[in-house]
Amino acid sequence: MDYRIAFLQVILLIIVWLVELLLSKVFRHEHYQRHHKHSPIIWTIILWLLSIYNIDSLYWMAYPIAAWMIIAIVLIIGQTIHYNEFIYRRYWSVFWRLSVIIATITFIISLFCQNLPLI
Repeated sequence: MDYRIAFLQVILLIIVWLVELLLSKVFRHEHYQRHHKHSPIIWTIILWLLSIYNIDSLYWMAYPIAAWMIIAIVLIIGQTIHYNEFIYRRYWSVFWRLSVIIATITFIISLFCQNLPLI
């Protein structure tokens, strides 16, 4: 594990967090105050890109991405069964929160899996 790269990536994540926090304070709307200050879509994309950079092989990244898609399908089926309908507004918020959790776990694991064999 290259600690310098991991340290730089953590600093990058802190900078993105601070920029997002500052932007939410500058462009604050009273209508959106009760909503989240951070965008889960942006965090998911950044964490996936850093994970791909760390693992350095798209072969190994296929497994967490497949798990991510399976969870998305299970979430769709679960919401359809529970509510007897599928509404995107209800789905997207839960989907992106779960996506951030999965991407964070994948990123943390990718920090320690940099020497996986290339297949």
